[in-house]
Formats: sequence, structure tokens, C-alpha cells
Amino acid sequence: MASTEISMVMPASQARRARGKDHSERGRLRAVVVEAGQPSPSATDRLEDDVEVIARLPVASEVSQLHVVLALGRPKVLLWKATLEQLDYRLMALCLTHHVGAFVLANPGYGLLGSARLYRLGGLPWLRLRWRHRHAATLIKRALDVLLVLACSPLALPVLLAVCAAVGRDGPPLYFQDRVGAGGRVFRLVKIRTMGVGVERATGPVLASADDPRVTPLGRVLRRLRIDELPQLWNVLRGEMSLVGPRPERPEFVMEFRLLPHYDLRHLVRPGMTGIAQLTGGYAASVAEKLRCDLLYVGTWSLRLDLKLLALTVADLLRGFPRG
Repeated sequence: MASTEISMVMPASQARRARGKDHSERGRLRAVVVEAGQPSPSATDRLEDDVEVIARLPVASEVSQLHVVLALGRPKVLLWKATLEQLDYRLMALCLTHHVGAFVLANPGYGLLGSARLYRLGGLPWLRLRWRHRHAATLIKRALDVLLVLACSPLALPVLLAVCAAVGRDGPPLYFQDRVGAGGRVFRLVKIRTMGVGVERATGPVLASADDPRVTPLGRVLRRLRIDELPQLWNVLRGEMSLVGPRPERPEFVMEFRLLPHYDLRHLVRPGMTGIAQLTGGYAASVAEKLRCDLLYVGTWSLRLDLKLLALTVADLLRGFPRG
């Protein structure tokens, strides 16, 4: 490894650390730590107890600087000691290129994922991020979606027909709306109508809220029980959606939301009928809060996580979704 090249992108003390340790440390996991603020030479996180830290870099580091560190230092993992919202997708691309595992420091809000998904390094809990999902796993996820939809159909269809008959007394029971799905592709989402007919003619597209005055009394009950989402099982069968994933947004709103850092990362997977954001915040969650949940889902997705979120959704359905 060229010592002069490493010294150009990190302090001398870190360069010495990256160039080599004594023989007793050569078998340890090599790691680069990226942290909020200016990294301190006397860090108190005790990561050195478990890994060989070859460099500590600030979140604001240039991507080119990190590229050199990953290429020359050849670490096995990158430890992200900052919030998930600060994570740059270009950094994840570098990790994929250099075959470096990326871990983000967990916070109490990630407890929904379960302790089994947490790794402990330096006395701290970490979540492994996986932006690139194995093809076999995505095929299994798709097969699971189809099988569960078909299995639920005998129960869902009678409920859907009865609700459509009730809602259809004062107008069309269903409505169709453009939404943005995987890869940024637009598809037609179908829902049971929970508002009056033509409520957006005067206002244009408006984000739904927990106490939306446009919602009818019956529609409020349907939203509380999430029955208005039942027709989206058709979108799942068509492959436009999954049972679990980020909620699809309308194109008009996506144009605005893309101002948030890394918003389009949520389009790496199919949108879902339920997800972390729906289970933790519901309609009351802000766009930033929903994005944080979506990035967490995309970065930690597994079939096990999907099954857990589905089980939690069923439990919340039985409770009537207290979060609204």
C-alpha cells in the first residue's frame, strides 16, 4: 500500500494505522468509521476493542477521499456513526464496488426490526445495510405476495363487495390514482373511495392527514381499519406493488419530495400496502419521518422482516390501527 497516497486523504496518525498494525492485530476485522462532526483521535466508542479502525472520517468527507481509503486500506466494513438520513447513496455505491459491508449505528427507533438483526461492535448496536438484494430473495418475496393474496381472497372479496355496496350509494365506490412505483415508474393504484365525490376539483392534489375534513364518516371507519386499501391486492397481483414496502406517493408530491436527500432510494423496491412508516406513524407521520422509515426498510430488507411487519400489521388491524 502506498503510504504517501493514504497520507494525502487522512491524518498522519490514521495513515500509520492504515499502513499496518503489529502481528497480533492482522487477523482482526478492518473498518473505516464515518461519524458526525470532526472525528476525535481519542474516540470513546471502544470500537478498537473489536475491530481494527484504519480511518475515522467526517460525514462531510468527499466521495473521492473515501474511494481512496477503501481502495488502499481495503477494509471489510464501513461503520456509519450518523443518522440514516445523512447516508449518501454514492457512498453505498462505493461500498458495493469495493465489497465493503456497510453498517449504520442503530437508535431506539429501529427497535421494530427486532434485536436479532443487530450486531454489536465496540459496545454499540449496528444494523447492516443491504441496498442490493439477491435475485433469488426478490423472487421468493414476489411468490410470497401472490400466495398470500390468493389465500386471503376468500375472506377479502366478500368484505370488499359489501363495503363497495355501502360506499356506492352516493357515488363510485372505487377510484383510481396515479402513483410512483419501483424504478420511478407510474402505475394506477385502486382504492375504495373515502371522501366525497370530486373533493379535489377546487383544491388540487392535497396530502392526506390524520383528521382530514374531506373524509366521510364511513370513510373514516374504513381508513381506521385500512379496509380502503383492500383493492390494492389487485395491484399486488399485477406486480405493481408488494404487500410490504414504502407507500407509493402521487407524482405531484414526488416532484416536491425529491428535494429531500436520497428520496429516490425508496424506489429501489416495489411499494407496499404496509410498512414501517404505517406501523409507527400512520397518516400523522411527516414526510421526513416516512422517508427515514422507508430508507431503513430498503437498507435492512429481508424475508424475515417482511413476515414480521405483516404479523404486526395483522395485530394492528385487530386493534383498529390506533395511530390513525
